[in-house]
Amino acid sequence: MNSNDLRNNFIKYFEKNSHQPVTSSSLVPSNDPTLLFNNAGMNQFKNTFLGIEQRDYNRAVSSQKCVRAGGKHNDLENVGQTARHHTFFEMLGNFSFGDYFKKEAIHFAWEFLTKELQIDKNRLYVSVFDNDDEAADIWHKQESIPRDRIYQFGEKDNFWRMGDTGPCGPCSEIFYDLGPEVSGNPKDNVMGGEGDRYMEIWNLVFMQFNETENGQQSPLPKPSVDTGMGLERLSAVMQGEISNYHSDLFMDLIEKACSISNSKYQKSTKGLKGKVLTEVETSNMALRVLADHARAAAFLIGDGVLPSNDGRGYVLRRIMRRGIRYGRQLSEKSLLPAVVESVIGKMSDFYPELSTQKNLIIKTVSDEEQRFLQTLDQGTNILDDSLRKLKEQGQSTVDGALVFKLYDTYGFPVDLTQVMAREQGFEVDEAGFESHMEEARNKAKASWKGKTISGDAAHLVTFSQEAFKKQGATEFTGYTTTSTNDATLVDMSNGSKRITRLSRGDTGIIVTNKTCFYAEGGGQVGDSGVITTSRGSARVIDCTRQNDVFLHHVEVTDGSIQTEDSCQLKVTNLARRNTANNHSATHLMHAALRQVLGDHVQQAGSLVDPERLRFDFTHNKPLSTIEIQDIETRVNQAIGRATEVTSKVTSPEKAIKEGALALFGEKYGDQVRVIKMGDDSMELCGGTHVPNTSVIRAFKVVSESGVSSGVRRIEAITGDRAINYLMKNTRENLTARTESGINEPWSQYIEGQQQSVDVHIQNLKTHIRNLQKEVQSLKGGQISVESLIGNAKSFSHNGSEGRLVLGDLPIDDRKVLSDLSDKLRDKIQSGVIVLIGQGDKNHPLLVTVSKDLSKDLPAGKLLKEVAEALGGKGGGRPDFAQGAAPDRSQIAKAFEKATRFVGV
Repeated sequence: MNSNDLRNNFIKYFEKNSHQPVTSSSLVPSNDPTLLFNNAGMNQFKNTFLGIEQRDYNRAVSSQKCVRAGGKHNDLENVGQTARHHTFFEMLGNFSFGDYFKKEAIHFAWEFLTKELQIDKNRLYVSVFDNDDEAADIWHKQESIPRDRIYQFGEKDNFWRMGDTGPCGPCSEIFYDLGPEVSGNPKDNVMGGEGDRYMEIWNLVFMQFNETENGQQSPLPKPSVDTGMGLERLSAVMQGEISNYHSDLFMDLIEKACSISNSKYQKSTKGLKGKVLTEVETSNMALRVLADHARAAAFLIGDGVLPSNDGRGYVLRRIMRRGIRYGRQLSEKSLLPAVVESVIGKMSDFYPELSTQKNLIIKTVSDEEQRFLQTLDQGTNILDDSLRKLKEQGQSTVDGALVFKLYDTYGFPVDLTQVMAREQGFEVDEAGFESHMEEARNKAKASWKGKTISGDAAHLVTFSQEAFKKQGATEFTGYTTTSTNDATLVDMSNGSKRITRLSRGDTGIIVTNKTCFYAEGGGQVGDSGVITTSRGSARVIDCTRQNDVFLHHVEVTDGSIQTEDSCQLKVTNLARRNTANNHSATHLMHAALRQVLGDHVQQAGSLVDPERLRFDFTHNKPLSTIEIQDIETRVNQAIGRATEVTSKVTSPEKAIKEGALALFGEKYGDQVRVIKMGDDSMELCGGTHVPNTSVIRAFKVVSESGVSSGVRRIEAITGDRAINYLMKNTRENLTARTESGINEPWSQYIEGQQQSVDVHIQNLKTHIRNLQKEVQSLKGGQISVESLIGNAKSFSHNGSEGRLVLGDLPIDDRKVLSDLSDKLRDKIQSGVIVLIGQGDKNHPLLVTVSKDLSKDLPAGKLLKEVAEALGGKGGGRPDFAQGAAPDRSQIAKAFEKATRFVGV
């Protein structure tokens, strides 16, 4: 039975038993700060288990997309080495929200396996929590399983937690005996042992408790059931395979990679236990890694994750680069994009988002492969150079810091570094590497906005849950008003614990039964304003939301405020109006971008506040001046049409069918709000907007730049800010024209009027100068910061690690070069940047040194050496210096001097 049939049969079996089929949620968790990625089927039902969210059904079945490659559940380093570890997998699950419990859950599982799938009962074993005699008795008495096939294990094996906090409870696992042909130590190949013979295929979790950050467990409103069965493991069992990778889910992908690379995959029952792999084992592992990582990349990008240097994007980049590196072991040909395309073809029927985002997925993977292969060769050279130096110094161990740098910066798998080192007679400092890895994990946890949450942040999750139980969801009135006069202060926290009173000077978080304050979401910042009671007043600094509870972040400015007080709420009107201007303009700009650039444009991030709008979108090259002007024109024309902005609430399916634009990767509930601006824009959105497009008044793009591979960013302003910006530029242009002696009559702007030849020539000269400056600026925007950093050379100076960035650039504009140098410095944080531009006669030179190195490696001194090599001169501060030189033919010599200067 193939994997598609298994998935469908599972869903149909439970649908037949009154379970509601539920579509998989996105891999990116919605409104859950405890998760990096969704890693279990129950994630999307968490608030239902907690009693916070009500659904129209109390039984559900799903096949959930999951990723375990970061945070607590991290399988990345084991992928390819074992038969069972994966970064991406599908979790088949059935759920009961206070409807049935242990008896029914056990019966459903046993009946599906032994009757629907007809798996041999004699190959099945079960385990239960060591004090859960009730479950053990149900297995024995209800399903007639012999006592000697029921094992009772401790909390480590049979008590399930989703994370550090949240729903949890005892569990019962079902194991399948793969048979004596499974290799390994017979002492380990027993139930409960470390061997591979007995494979867990289904976990039945009996949800009874909610666990807080301090480990306290409280009963859930209703005992519930959460089960999870990996489709990959079940497919292997049903297809008579010992390894998940030998099922059809992976073999189709492995065969695709083999056909391109002229490789052969040899099935084996043996794990990878040796430190040095045979040629066959190396090839097999590379093919498994490719197949697995292609699946993860396709689904993560399809759900809106894009490669970057932090958070979820960093995890995706590591997965892709690991896959690319193993693909390079097989062939010089491009492999990962082709295997990703096979994933899309194989799985789009059940997961249509893959075909919808196919072009973006393939383009993103291809760009990352091209970018990474450039740095991969550098990593190999760095390791070879380091081993040569160690050999010269008589050392025999490769430092853990170097191993980590190769792994983290260049995507080198640790085992590859070990193999290459041992080939030349070196050992690897594994303990040092692990120390750096642990430090990196801690940094990664702190780099994404949801993180493995701190104690105070965890408290806010619990606090909002308690507030919900006390009052229910906060009533939001802010779509129609910016003031509320009849609210009640329901709950209060000082950020670390629940309290009942805040006094003047105190800061804290308060919950009211209703509010006109918009809570941060959808890229729009939270409102600010004032809350007043009979006892005192507080300034609202921000408003956020947890579990449909609005959290007002306040500072008490007068008297005191207490729970149960009646209160009046008032939003800062000007800030709200400006934010609405920017949010509505964002919708119009999004539509214009798709019209000008193409339907491949998708939102990749946004920020809307009272000052400006920032919009990240998928596009693989800088926008031209003409494209930006076209976008500005379209948005301003839409503003000028004075179209009414309407909103309605409907189902997401109906909204999308009517033409509404949904943001890919976004999780939507049963009801969504649709914002429509005539024929110009229609999007799903929960933010605040203008009543009519004319209220926006004006729109102006102020910057366009690259964020990461395949992602561009536009920043723009609206309303008074845009008008003031345009008027200022107009005044400056008029002043410049007067000073240059140009005095053109207004009649020249009337169609058909003739300009004088002299004025026309002067205009052309001015226009040419402006275009030349614009070309320089555009060239600066097209320079890839990531590419320059990718080619950087690492060095060590007096115990400090840094990178040397060398740039030979076709740019004459010093401001553009200076801005680029600043961006490079901010990216590398510690290092030296040497940029050589290109002018007509003299060529600009810039040297920037990070503050931590400027004392020992002064920029002025280095610039003099570089300039001297090019026949020029210059000078400056310890952290920044500039100059000019006439002879660009000696650039190689200049860069060599810079390399020696920093000690590379």
